[in-house]
Formats: sequence, C-alpha cells, structure tokens
Amino acid sequence: MEVIKSGFEVSYNLGRDYIVKSTGAGAMEGRKFGSSVKVSTYNLYEKPNEKTEVMDEVMEEVIFKIPCDSDAEAGALLDHFKQCRKTGQAISFSGSLPNQRGEVSVLNTVREIMGLSKIPEKPTEKPKA
Repeated sequence: MEVIKSGFEVSYNLGRDYIVKSTGAGAMEGRKFGSSVKVSTYNLYEKPNEKTEVMDEVMEEVIFKIPCDSDAEAGALLDHFKQCRKTGQAISFSGSLPNQRGEVSVLNTVREIMGLSKIPEKPTEKPKA
C-alpha cells in the first residue's frame, strides 16, 4: 500500500507475544495473491464487571499484514521476527488503523523492518558426499 498524502501516522511496537506466519504467492478461486507475512498479537485489559463484581479480562487482537516481494523474502522476514522474539528485541513499524477485522496494513518495506539494505539469501544445502 502506498501512502499518497499523510496527515497522520500510526506507529506500532511489537513485543514478544506474537505468532508469525508466512504465506507464499499463489492463487485461490482464480484470484492471485502475493507473498506476505502475518503477525498476530493482542493486548489484554481488565474491565470491571458490575454484575459479578470482579475484573474480567478482555483481549484486543490485531493482525499485521506485511506484503513481500517474493516467497524467499517472506521466509527471511519470518526468520527475522522469530529471532527478534527469541532475543527480546522489539520491532517497530508504521501501519494503517485496524480495519473491522482487526487487520493492519504495514506501510514499511521488509528491508526497513529488518534494518537492511538487501535481503540475505538463504544458503543452499550442499548434498552430503
């Protein structure tokens, strides 16, 4: 998604509690789609329940969709998210407001999210002799 004119920007900081999934390019029911990575996470709130007189837990879920230029790029981004989660490194990016399904379109490129000028290629495995 390309921003034509920006009157505001929403910044997101992703902590350690998320699930990440890559999707390769393909087609479904004649409709083509590109490679992407989806990151699902949530915030948990406490809200008073007046009838039961206790604090209920309320979950607010959001799904970040990050378009990728190729299946390999989606794989590299997925690996980056997993590594950041493992080391506790926060990931920051800009995106849209969540739509009615709780989905956010991420505006940064994969390279910007990863802090790279070029996406590294996965090493090819050499056959064992």
